[in-house]
Formats: sequence, C-alpha cells, structure tokens
Amino acid sequence: MKQEEQDKRFIDPSTTRKNNIARDKLRFHEGIPIFSIIEFNIYGTCTRRCEFCPISLDSFKKTSNSLDVALYEKILNDLSEINYDGKILFSGFSEPLLHKRLADLLRITKKKLPSSIMEIVSNSDLFDRVDVKSLFSAGLDTMSVSVYDGPEQLKSLQDWKMAKGFSDKEVILRRRYLENGNYGMTISNRSGLVDSNKYRDQNENKINELPLKAKCFYPFYTVMVDYNGDFLLCPHDWKKQFKVANLAEQNIWNVWSGKHLMSARRKLGKADRRFAPCITCDVKGDVVGSENYDAWAKSNLTA
Repeated sequence: MKQEEQDKRFIDPSTTRKNNIARDKLRFHEGIPIFSIIEFNIYGTCTRRCEFCPISLDSFKKTSNSLDVALYEKILNDLSEINYDGKILFSGFSEPLLHKRLADLLRITKKKLPSSIMEIVSNSDLFDRVDVKSLFSAGLDTMSVSVYDGPEQLKSLQDWKMAKGFSDKEVILRRRYLENGNYGMTISNRSGLVDSNKYRDQNENKINELPLKAKCFYPFYTVMVDYNGDFLLCPHDWKKQFKVANLAEQNIWNVWSGKHLMSARRKLGKADRRFAPCITCDVKGDVVGSENYDAWAKSNLTA
C-alpha cells in the first residue's frame, strides 16, 4: 500500500490498545511465537442486523447453536499446556451475551488460565437482562461496548456506566455511528460480503481493486475459533472459507504451528493475498501486530 494511501486511513482509536496487548503478550513456545489474542465466536447469531455486518444478509447462516462448555474447557486445557496468558476475547460473528452459560465460561477461564485477560465485545442490547456486574465477578476484565445508535445512546450508556460504578478500564464505550465524517471504526468488507467503501472515513481512499498487495499480520498474532470448534484463518473470514482444523479433534498448538497455517503466513508476509478468503478481503492487516510479525520473521519459520 502506498504511503499516501496509508496516511489517509482512518484508524479506530481502540487500535492502540489492541496493538499494545498483541505486543506485550508476545510469548514463545518451542521457539515459535505464541498468539497474543484468541477470539471466540461463542454464539450463532446477533441481536442486531447492522447494514455493514454480514449477519444482515439473508444468505448468512444464523443459528441458536453456541459454544459447548466441555469443548471450551478442552481448548483451555490445550492453552494451559503452553502457559497461555494472553487475551481471550468473546466477540466474533455474534452477540456474546446470548450465550446462556457465559458466566460459566468466564469462571472456567480464570480457573484454568488465571493470568489471561478476559474481554467481551457487546452491543449492549441485553444489558437490561444480563447482570453485567456478575460477569466481572466471574472473571471478566473488560467489556467493550459498540455504540451504534447515536449520541443519545452514548449518553445513556455513560450514565449506566457511572451508576454501576464501572471504571474506564472495565467498560470501554466505542462510537460506531456517523460523526465527523466517519463511524469511529477501521472498517473492512468482511472478506467480500459487504461494501466497506460506504462506511469509510470521508477523507479515506476507497478500495476498488482486489486482491490488495499488502501484508496482513492477523495470523501472526491472533487465533479465531468458531462456536463449533473450527479454527479459522482470522476474525475477518466471515465466509468461513479457511478452516484450518477443528479443535475438538486437534490440539490448538499443533494447529497454530502446523504446515497449513504456516503456508498462509508465508504468503501474507509477502503481501500475497491470492487465496480465499484473502483474495476478496480489504482488511488493513498491518495496523496491529508488527512486533509479532517481526518475531516470526526473525525465527525464519516463514521465509
């Protein structure tokens, strides 16, 4: 990507925090960099149908299926074997608060991986039905709230946050509505399912030519796990085209360090996106994780 195009890119204000976590939680196991963030899609649908989200499409599969607690515990056991202490994020392609045993997932995590960071991304629709305080008691560290409905909703959530006594570290309110020419987020086309150009910052160049000739660091620092245990290439693979393995059947470390994912890293490290889902993806994959990418490069594993 040309420098003048980079300079016009709108970067989500929360990106700095994410990048710091990716960098600060960089660890090694058997000489290989460990992922700093593991993201779980713990439910099969959402409470909303946002226009810029593939869930709004009739063609996108929606289900009430959720991540099985026993499967999740098995994955945590895999993580404990490599002394994982990074971020565990409940977000993905759904509203996590729909999971009926969410508090149990948090409690099990803190028991198995006490040094890990637990975070949930929510749209706040279920805050009147879910005791958010109890989630923090169960082990939650941060609730990131996506605010879609405008300044009035933001004000309402600020009042709710103050009344509940949550700190800025515990509850982060993220603007996701149009203001000052942008929606407050670094948008992507969700591997080609939505038109991201409609939601870019007014000063940002539109992306009309794919595949991008740009590196992507996602598989160098993050893991994406679907509710059925599928290990996907990254959180932007909404089409679920690159299923590396299923974690009910395989150990997460063996998958992370295996040949299939290593091949994708080699291509993305050379700015080669000519494979699904990357060939139709316009994500700015070099915004977070440069230190993690450098660690892989120095290891010569992706040469």
